[in-house]
Amino acid sequence: MLGSFVCKARGHRVNRHRVWDDGLSYRTSCDRCNAPLIRDLDGWRQFDTDRDLNSARRAHPNHA
Repeated sequence: MLGSFVCKARGHRVNRHRVWDDGLSYRTSCDRCNAPLIRDLDGWRQFDTDRDLNSARRAHPNHA
């Protein structure tokens, strides 16, 4: 819970050791609050289901 407050104030901390390719973009999760993150042209941001959901995206390699 404390992590989510820190992320709102300072931004998410990208877990670069756990980045994976979903077929369309690179994905990972925040080290502090565990929020799903996606990389776009402007950098890393939180994954938005309404904006980013696409049937062409592959599942996480460990969950496939």
